Amino acid sequence: MNKNNQSTFILTAGLIVLIILTVVSVYNILPRNKESNSFYVKVEDDMSAKIESIESKNGKLDIMTSGDAKEFCVKPTKSTPDINNICWKEIKNSTATITVYQNKKYYIWIKDNKDKISSPMSINTKNEK
Repeated sequence: MNKNNQSTFILTAGLIVLIILTVVSVYNILPRNKESNSFYVKVEDDMSAKIESIESKNGKLDIMTSGDAKEFCVKPTKSTPDINNICWKEIKNSTATITVYQNKKYYIWIKDNKDKISSPMSINTKNEK
């Protein structure tokens, strides 16, 4: 009988872990806000950051911005990053470059000087031939 209790405990604990991993995965995959259809990104009236262009070439994303964009974040998931997320990288001279995998979809956010986060832009990378 003791062996049956151990087996039941192991199966129950495994099932709980599986459920938790499923919930976390679904939470990160499902969108929480709408994707922008243009390069102009604006959350509120006082955000004046703009992505001028995004180019994927040779495993790198080149991002050109204007306005008061100070940081960018590139992720393969559509969940909006927190203000203090480790994905935020500095934008220097209105340009930013980051290495990415090819044949994958990425989402890009910019953050302005007031820490306002834009709506996500997306880009599909592809192999250059």
